[in-house]
Amino acid sequence: MHDTFDHNAGMNQNRITDRLKTLRERAGYTIREFARDLGYGEKFSSYRMYETSYKKDVLPLPMVKSMVPLLNGKGDPPITANEVWNLAGVSMGEAGLVAKMTPQPTPAPAPPQPDTLPPAGSGRIAIPEYDVITSAGPGCVPVLCAPQDGLRPVEHWTLPRGYVAAFSETPDTLAIVRVAGDSMEPDYQSGDRVLVDTAHRIPSPPGVYVLWDGFGLVLKRLELIPGMEEPRRVRIMSINSAYSTYELTLDEISINGRVVGKWTWK
Repeated sequence: MHDTFDHNAGMNQNRITDRLKTLRERAGYTIREFARDLGYGEKFSSYRMYETSYKKDVLPLPMVKSMVPLLNGKGDPPITANEVWNLAGVSMGEAGLVAKMTPQPTPAPAPPQPDTLPPAGSGRIAIPEYDVITSAGPGCVPVLCAPQDGLRPVEHWTLPRGYVAAFSETPDTLAIVRVAGDSMEPDYQSGDRVLVDTAHRIPSPPGVYVLWDGFGLVLKRLELIPGMEEPRRVRIMSINSAYSTYELTLDEISINGRVVGKWTWK
């Protein structure tokens, strides 16, 4: 799952992570405070990876745009807007920079019409499908898919509530996402839709989960490593033996839910 990169890229990684940390500290923020103000809530570990293990040469532009009002003018000497924009690889000095450099937002999908959802008391449940791809292999992760970026339903799958309730104690917390890549083959194929219980966010018992691992939204088998030391560590595994297992702490990941079912087409 983790791409290799050459020595020069590694140097660039160190520079961007160090520069971000330096600006954040210069502005007087702790990691928790800065993550919270950026919209991460209490999931500060999802932000922390940008200061520790981020692999790219520059930060995502939308993320840097959110940092500008938080950092500009803070610290001693005061941080300039240009210093912040440089984290995304762009510079001030051209009128209309933000409008020209910021990608146009993707139009939000039309909200479902009332008559497309089952009426209350109909005995049916509408399960939302979200417009993210859970990567089961490298090279398939969208640029922005961390939990704090928000998920928008693009479709609703209508099923009998009684049937769903037979397999889930919390049918109203179910969601559907699409799989990409091959690291979870043969059990999960690219294009499969998986049914996720978003209320189940602790990797116990071991099973297949959707999680943010600091680099992307992925579908992996999780298993808590025995022991009581804190922070607890989690073994993150692929089913396809061509992919390696790796470990992170619970603080370094954000579990979106446990996979409880899937749809496949023959």
